[in-house]
Formats: sequence, C-alpha cells, structure tokens
Amino acid sequence: MSDFHIARTRTRGRNFAIINADRLTSHLLASILLSFAVFAIWPAIDLRVSQAFHDPLTGFVIDGHPLTEALRLAVWILAILLCLAATVGTVLGTAGREVLLPTRAWGFILTLFILGPGVMVEMLTKPHWGRVRPAQVTEFGGSLHFSPPNEMVDFCTRNCSFVSGEVSGTTVTALALLLIRFHLRHRLHKTVSIVLLAAALGLPLAIALQRVAAGRHFLSDTVFALLFTLLLAMTFSALLRPFLRRVHSARPKQNTVSTDHCFRSRQSLTMRCDCCRCTSGYCRAWVVEPVG
Repeated sequence: MSDFHIARTRTRGRNFAIINADRLTSHLLASILLSFAVFAIWPAIDLRVSQAFHDPLTGFVIDGHPLTEALRLAVWILAILLCLAATVGTVLGTAGREVLLPTRAWGFILTLFILGPGVMVEMLTKPHWGRVRPAQVTEFGGSLHFSPPNEMVDFCTRNCSFVSGEVSGTTVTALALLLIRFHLRHRLHKTVSIVLLAAALGLPLAIALQRVAAGRHFLSDTVFALLFTLLLAMTFSALLRPFLRRVHSARPKQNTVSTDHCFRSRQSLTMRCDCCRCTSGYCRAWVVEPVG
C-alpha cells in the first residue's frame, strides 16, 4: 500500500468521524427541543415520577440511605480523581511530557469538568431557572410551588434544582472513562475495557435514579443535565477541530520513503533496515532506505 493510499484512507476516516459527530450534535439538539416540548405539554410527568418514590409518612424512601450515599461518594471521589489527573496531565503535557493520554485528551476532560458542572450548572442554569427541589414543593410536604422546566421562576435563590450538578459531573466522568478506554484500547485487558464501558454507560443513569428517588431532583433535572453536558462536549469538540488540524499540519514530517515494501518478511526487514516503529514485518515508515 502506497503513502498516497494510506493518507487517503486516513482522510476518509477523519471526514467520516466529523460527519458522525455533526449528526450526533443535531440529534442532541433535537432531543433537547423534544424534551422541552414533552415536559411543557405534560408537566405532571415530573410529579408522577417523584411520587413513585415518595411515602406521605416517611418522605422519599432512599433519602439518606447508606448504600445510595456510598454510591454518591464513590462517584464523587472518582470524578475528583479524574479532574486532578486531567489537571496534572494537561500541565505536564503542555510542558512536553505526555502522561498516559495525549495532552489534548487531558485538556478536553479538564475543560469539560470546568464548563459542565462548574459554569453551565452553577452559574447559568441553577441561578436563572430558580426551580425548587421535589422535597420542597407542596405536593411532597414542602411549602414552595412546583414549576416545570420550561419556566424561569424565582422560587429558589441558591442551590436550586435545575439542572442536576451531580448528573452533569457524572456525565463528564463517563466521557472521561470512554476517552481513557479509547486511547488505551491496545493496552487494556479485555475485562478492564468492558468494565470501563459498563461504568461509563451505567453511572450517569444510576446517579440520575438516585437523585430522583431521594427527592433531590425531578426527572427533567437529570434528563437535561445529561443532554446539556453531552451537547457541551460535542460543541467544544467541534470548536477544537480547526486548532487540532493546524497543530497536526504544523508537525514536522518524517523523511520517509515509499511503503510499497511494507509487506516483507520479518527477516528481510531486520536485515535491510531499522524500522522506526516495530519489527513485526509490517513497517509503516523506514528511517533508513533498504540496501540494494
């Protein structure tokens, strides 16, 4: 296979990935609009779902339960560790020393932790929506009024319900686990890879269920926290594309020769050249031309 065919294959792969990413972003936008429409037309969905976990005598059934609180604490610790690792990885990578993942991956994870649970949740949605938590509304023994997610009210002034910060943080944690699994896919044991995938898919759903069942959030708080965070990740990824393309094009290219000689035996490769990447017999680039 020649250098031209390899380059063309890689370009097609990148273009296909960009098309899929843009398509996923469009689907996320459509899902957000559809969800707003559903909760605006049927606002009682939030109350009905929360009512399923509420006992008029004892309150919300799993509020303060040791097992669910242990799950929350474990996810919090995992998110903090990943955020610290992303900080260290970004700093060291900027200094020219990559650790485990590429610098852009660590920087992406760190930025999502800052923009998602930090800026989007604590600075934009919670203060401006002013939505109270389920345990505070009159339907569940509180003294404040219920409001659907499509209404901005002033019933709450701090630590409000919309959207869920823990679900947003867990979503970023899940994306970080998927990035780690992707970049280390050739080094991870199959069992570890499956565990990472299961954790990435299951943790956001488990935390969302815990927050709703404990009376700390309505269903819509968790749904929009997940959708907003995913949309933020896709938007930030799209904004990084031109920068990453310029960085890639600015890298000095190796002085390589045609790879038409790739498919040779391991013995002939060892005798004729010093392979720049491996000695498996499928060399991608040669730093020394073959003799003869």
